[in-house]
Amino acid sequence: MTQPLPSELPDSTPVCPQTVPDYMPEAELPAAPPSSLPETRPAPMPTRGVMLSRPVGNFMEDILAAARAGALSPSRTVEEEDIDLPEDEQIDCPIAPKELPNGTLLHGYRVLRCIGGGGFGITYLAQETLLNRTVVIKENFPDSLCYREEASLDVCLHAPETGQDGFDWALGNFLREVRLLATLDHPCIAKVYAYFEEHRTAYYVVEYINGISLARLASQHATSGHPIPQSSIFSLMVRLLDALDYLHGQKLLHRDIKPDNILVTRAGLPVIIDFGAAREAYGDLSANIVETPGFSPPEQGSPDGNMGPWTDIYALGATLYYTLTGECLPPSRQREIYDTADPLSTNPTLLSIYGHTLLASIDRAIAPKVENRYQCVADWMHDLAATHL
Repeated sequence: MTQPLPSELPDSTPVCPQTVPDYMPEAELPAAPPSSLPETRPAPMPTRGVMLSRPVGNFMEDILAAARAGALSPSRTVEEEDIDLPEDEQIDCPIAPKELPNGTLLHGYRVLRCIGGGGFGITYLAQETLLNRTVVIKENFPDSLCYREEASLDVCLHAPETGQDGFDWALGNFLREVRLLATLDHPCIAKVYAYFEEHRTAYYVVEYINGISLARLASQHATSGHPIPQSSIFSLMVRLLDALDYLHGQKLLHRDIKPDNILVTRAGLPVIIDFGAAREAYGDLSANIVETPGFSPPEQGSPDGNMGPWTDIYALGATLYYTLTGECLPPSRQREIYDTADPLSTNPTLLSIYGHTLLASIDRAIAPKVENRYQCVADWMHDLAATHL
């Protein structure tokens, strides 16, 4: 029984390499991440597709070359600046309440429109007036604690005497998220440009990813009756695994990998977004429990759960399971007791499209018990190597 998608390393182990994809525009390597977040100074526009080199075994260079050859993309020759998706194909998410009006000026950025929101923040598409580039701005807005004053647009507390502590906590978590993002430099992770405070709250500016969510892309393929080819699935897997390997190498866990948090560009590059749940892998992971039914592993729902790289590996496996089947896994804690999820590697329809090794690797990644999963990205990549090499 499956459920519909909710709205909602040892030193000797080789790791996945990063190299410049053949079909992406050339660019200089980005500068080293800043030691502290800039206040409002514009950052240079990165060229997506430039990857950093890391020592790897030769087989990993071959596996990345195979991934580049099969990128999931309508066109592998389009230049990024030429991309202009129709408005209804931009990020698909609900409009947040109390959003800033279109046209609002914020520290040199003009708000174009609201593109999403949740309980703790609002996200806007905006234009940087000085450099004339499109960006995304995230606003700290815990809506259970505050409202927007109509005339000044300031964020005000419903109950200042009781809500200040909660607002300060939300603001601290917001600042922690942007500081974390500012340290990261990987082509499959959106880059942060600036942070500023205005209207009695805080904002940060990140790179705009012109693409659609993996959830919507999978839905489009399912509707058309044309499954995503194995070469494209392989490319997607390798690039996302490389991004997770990078995060884990920084001692970080994302903790919220799911189809809605992966955008796929026209050049076929998957980009991970929404780091609000990310935590240091060896820090306090019990500070807040973040779960998405169908994608989070059992240990993530427990304050004393044993979380590590295998936690993100389960979530990526569940994401791929949804991408291939159009259905979510049952809740992971239910699967611990009685697993009703059918293995992908025994599905005749899928076996007629995808190799057994690839499907079996996803099955292992989504094992409910930690000890039965891959323990690190390199283990999964080794198994994937047999698919193309």
